Amino acid sequence: MTVSYQQKLAAAITLSVSLGASTGAFATPLYSNGFETNVAGWDAFGGSFNATRVASGTAGVTSADGAFHAQSGMGSGAAGNWGGYNFGAGGGVPTAFQAYTTSVDIFLDVDGGWSNDTRFDFSSSINNASGNFLRDFVFNAGFYDASDATGPGAGTDRFIVSASNNAGRANSFPKNPGRDPFAISSTGWYTFQHSFFDDAGSLGVDLNILDDVGALLHSWSLGGDAIAGVGGNRYGWFVNNELRTLAFDNTSLTIDGAGSVPEPSTMLLLGIGMLGLPMARRRR
Repeated sequence: MTVSYQQKLAAAITLSVSLGASTGAFATPLYSNGFETNVAGWDAFGGSFNATRVASGTAGVTSADGAFHAQSGMGSGAAGNWGGYNFGAGGGVPTAFQAYTTSVDIFLDVDGGWSNDTRFDFSSSINNASGNFLRDFVFNAGFYDASDATGPGAGTDRFIVSASNNAGRANSFPKNPGRDPFAISSTGWYTFQHSFFDDAGSLGVDLNILDDVGALLHSWSLGGDAIAGVGGNRYGWFVNNELRTLAFDNTSLTIDGAGSVPEPSTMLLLGIGMLGLPMARRRR
């Protein structure tokens, strides 16, 4: 069952009220683009890095929400800056770390007719405290057909996803048994989410996959850098894309903050900002 935008919004508002009442913590939306009017944030680098905005139904893909979504080109694919490096402060700007979450919906077409071991990598990277690149955190994904008898879901057509700090065929492998590979065997939209947080003085990063009703399917935990040396966001990037059609939608960056329960007039904004957040607490 696919949940409508209105149902997602209502659930997000309910969640924001519940979490705020119990903890005083709210997510502040800094950036979002569902590509209904433009590709802002995904046209920051130019050329082949620019996303292509397409109408729902293009290449047989119905948009996750609304009437439009985006596509990444092949090779070194689409990249965005989540509205600006370092929470919008710009590149090379010294920035204190704040917990934040980036999110993108990606369409996985299990019935797309891909060759066995056709891959893509999606990274959400972070800067150091000086405002320059620190590290990539990458979903490594590949399509494997029913003739492939290794890895999770062996004997079926499926995507296999794992997580690492590397991308590309020379540096990563979705079925790496040491990276807790996870199989997805149903065609549809999936939310790929990076949650960056302070884990007792070290950077913690949870890479989560959610289904189209917001249920957490699988999670990986990476990180380890001293939080004192960590800054703000850098890019979101389909570092390597071998799929001729790779659709994505509903991109966002939210900051985790603390405060009192907001007035009802602000609930709509908070609900929209939380649409990309998981319906489950982060693993610590």
